[in-house]
Amino acid sequence: MNLKQAPIGLSALMLLCACGGPPGEASAPVREAASEAGMPYGTANAFSFEQTGAVMSRAVPDASELTLSGGCDGTTPISLSLFVGEPIDDSWFNVAFDTEAVVAPGETGVFPLVEMDWDNGVTRPENLPADTAVRVPVRYSGKGTLTLETHEASTNNRRMIGMLEGSLQQDGEGPAASVTARFDVNLSCGVK
Repeated sequence: MNLKQAPIGLSALMLLCACGGPPGEASAPVREAASEAGMPYGTANAFSFEQTGAVMSRAVPDASELTLSGGCDGTTPISLSLFVGEPIDDSWFNVAFDTEAVVAPGETGVFPLVEMDWDNGVTRPENLPADTAVRVPVRYSGKGTLTLETHEASTNNRRMIGMLEGSLQQDGEGPAASVTARFDVNLSCGVK
């Protein structure tokens, strides 16, 4: 790029941004920044993880590192994953769960889980050569419970504070890992 042309390109970019784009193109709607709205939807405010019975492959991630995937809408069970990284690299950490029952907007209490998963890093599949780059999650699965202590489900405040507890096994065999995860997320099952 010719540096002498950079100011012209920058000016054109600023003009397009200010005007919303070239004529005839619809502008994308502007979404209020999460911090300005007072509620960063889908973020984790706090997260802690404890386990016994397995060797941790990485440090427990900070809440600010977590990505949330899934959720619920008040007419379906909760299906939620809190994760860091990619399921093919060494930074991978994942806690996921599915409740058996529908969780209504604002409902709290203890909910049995259909399944709870903890991905404790990644490993090379045993049937592949040692020099392969392929990795798969080291998954512990089992049953457990979700205890929702707080479940705010208004249009202005969506928040769940809860605890997951489960007895999980790697590949359904071997000794079980006892897992407890506490979370505080800006998410709710629908709104009241």
